[in-house]
Amino acid sequence: MPQPKQIVKARQLVVEGRDTEAFFEAFLDHTGVTGVQIQNFGGIAELPVFLKLLCTTQGFRSQVAALGIVRDAETDSAAAFQSVCGALNGAGFPVPAQPLVPVGQSPRICVLILPDATTPGMLETVLLRAVADDPAMECVDQYFRCVEQQTGSLPANMPKAQIQTFLASRPRPSLLTGYAARAGYLCLDSPAYDHVRQFLQALQGPTGLPA
Repeated sequence: MPQPKQIVKARQLVVEGRDTEAFFEAFLDHTGVTGVQIQNFGGIAELPVFLKLLCTTQGFRSQVAALGIVRDAETDSAAAFQSVCGALNGAGFPVPAQPLVPVGQSPRICVLILPDATTPGMLETVLLRAVADDPAMECVDQYFRCVEQQTGSLPANMPKAQIQTFLASRPRPSLLTGYAARAGYLCLDSPAYDHVRQFLQALQGPTGLPA
């Protein structure tokens, strides 16, 4: 399991996995949001222990003003949110009533479930929404129709397979998600990310937080 990093920012963003970490690094840079440190908690089952370790990390109680948690919905967004709430409660943090609604002070807590609070899916589901109007997506759809026709099956994780196929159409087809975002391949200004922006705004809270 990844270990919490040394606390160096007043706003801590805890995310699920390296791909999500790399995406948020690119998204924060793109939107100009500063003063946020990203922590990767690894897999879903590791969040409860990670939060307990994070809150005992030197400087957490004295320096951290806001804590955001990002998790994929997978098959059930409500269950994913409740799982995060259980992990927060187990670590002694206040529990929000719903995603995107902050709770508590020092730290202020906010939770983002991807792709949203009601739909099954993951980060890649949001990315697909952002690139839905790209002409290459018609080719992606045709490809998977052909795969299903020829083999009788489809990949178990279609959003990941679809976004990887989409990225294969770009000038630099081998880039991973975070680098693809920095290269401009994932339309970071798209309205598909509005709830992500809302979440980051909730983390910012009052002005004047230290960087």
